[in-house]
This record gives sequence, structure tokens and C-alpha cells, in this order.
Amino acid sequence: MGRTISLFSGYSQKENRTTNYCLLALRMIYEENPKFLGEILSGLLGYDMSEDVGVKFRQQEHRTTSIPDGLISQRAFTVYIETKNFDWFYDDQLERHIDALDKETAGIKVLLALGNFESGVENRFDDIRKLCEGKFKKKIFFTPVSFEDFIDALDKSALPKNVSDAVKDLRAYLDEEGLLPSWQNWLDVINCAGLPEDVLDGKVYMCPAEGGAYSHGRCKYFGMYQQKRVEKVSLIRAAVDVETDAQAKLLWRNVNEKSADLLAEAKAKVMQLRPGKYPTRIFLLGQLYDTNFIKDTRGGMLGSKQYFDVSSFRAEDAEDLAKKLRDRTWSELSKH
Repeated sequence: MGRTISLFSGYSQKENRTTNYCLLALRMIYEENPKFLGEILSGLLGYDMSEDVGVKFRQQEHRTTSIPDGLISQRAFTVYIETKNFDWFYDDQLERHIDALDKETAGIKVLLALGNFESGVENRFDDIRKLCEGKFKKKIFFTPVSFEDFIDALDKSALPKNVSDAVKDLRAYLDEEGLLPSWQNWLDVINCAGLPEDVLDGKVYMCPAEGGAYSHGRCKYFGMYQQKRVEKVSLIRAAVDVETDAQAKLLWRNVNEKSADLLAEAKAKVMQLRPGKYPTRIFLLGQLYDTNFIKDTRGGMLGSKQYFDVSSFRAEDAEDLAKKLRDRTWSELSKH
């Protein structure tokens, strides 16, 4: 039996929590003004649902055998949402949802595939779309929606402050869970003056697996800082917490490599460079590229890390970013 949407959901699975928070935001928006929800669904579907969401009040409405003086009505519509915290869905599961939707009461029927899409989805669901158009005669709408598109659709300027703040909180949650692609725009500059050999020779950066100064948000690029400049840039392939000789946890990965291979590589690196020191957080790095990204303000680097939004450079890869950062200054970049 399903659960009521609640601020305190009690779900342990991340996907269930994510779904709960997304539905909670939609409910808050609907309770504020059903028109807003109609506009959101219309934007996500590409089909105008503005007349289908919310109670309608009409007068002298012609019906089949009478003309009532007043009429209060609500059109039927059903939306199923299948949520994945990754970039993959299973056709057989989606097909079962469509079969169940077909048995729902009359009205508009919609299946949303809400996922962490990091690449185009134009041809990914051709079989599902053909099923909706063929077997179900276009009576069921199907659309894949990224978390980014979903939160952008919710972020309406007309929302009152309490609902707008809730949407902002949801955006922050999705970002922290790695469900928004903003990580692809960030360079994590880390002070490596203490142990540059880890980076230069081992192509890794390691720190204690704990919070505070050692807590790192997901970023695409790594910058090696020492002597008031970033000297090297690389792709962060993955971040792993190595807990024992035999246990490791993948925090996130930015490459299409097998998780098992990344975990094995991380454990081997820790055994080689930090034997017996657990838990250790390790960034597995790609090829290192020379650069000269200059800290032009007084003093050394405050703290162990500094994040930079490098989206304005539109870098194709780490090598291209290293070239575009060469001889640029920190204060110059902050203006972008």
C-alpha cells in the first residue's frame, strides 16, 4: 500500500527519498495554486494541461440533457513517475507502468521517467514511445525528464517565498546527491604543497575520509595548487573512500569505467602510498596537464580547497581547460 507524501518520509532508499521530496514540492505548488502545477506539467510534457489541473467553476454549462445553473468539476488525469538516481531505465518496468496506466480511470494519462540523464535521450526510448503511439493509440503520454529540467520547471518567479524557498532547498538536495549536472562546471583546486608526489607520480590525491576541510563536493576537474598557482589540471575520474584493505565505497565517478575496477585501483593505491591508514578518501585522476592559474591576491590559499566555476571557458576536456587557464588570475576568473 502506498504512503502519503510527507516531509518526514522515513524511506531509506535514496530513490524513494528523492521521489518523496519532488512530489512534496509539487504538492506545495498545487496547494498554492493549481494553475502553477498545470503550467509545470505542460512545460515538461509539451502538451497543454492548464485546463486539466484543478477544480473548474462554470455557470449555465450545457450538458447532455440539462443546463445546470452552476457546475463544479474536475477533469481526470493520472501521472505515474518512475525515478532513477542514475542514467538508466528498464523498458520492461516502463511497459508495466504503461499497462497499469491504461487501466486507470478515463482522462489524460502520463508516465514520467525522472532520471539523472547526462546525455541526450532523443532515441533512448523509441520502443516505449512506439508502444504508446501504437498499442495505446496515443492515449498515454510518455516523457523522460532530467532532474535539471524538473527543478527548472518548478522554479517559477511567481511562487510565494515559502514555496520558492522549498524549491531552492530541493535544488540544493538534488545537487548534493549528484543529480544535477552542475558538477561538470567546477574545478576543485586543492593545496598539494605537502605531498605533491601523490599527484605527480601516483595520479591521485588523498586525504582523511571525514568532513570539514576534507569534505569535497563533486567536481569534474582537479587543480594542483602550490606556490600561489595551480600548476596542473586533470579530470577527476572518481572519488572513493577506502575503509579497509578489503572495503571501499565509490562516492562518485565521472568516467564510464566499471565501478569494480575503480574500487580495486583505489584500494591498491592506498596500500601502496598509505598502507594501514584508514579510512582514506582518494581522488583517482586522469592525465595531468600543465597550466599556470595564478592566485593574484595577497597571502597563501585560505583552507585546503577552493572551487571555481569554469563553465565560461566551455572546455572540451582537461587539456583544453589547462590551456585556457594558463596565465589567467583567480580574481579575473571570479568575474566570469
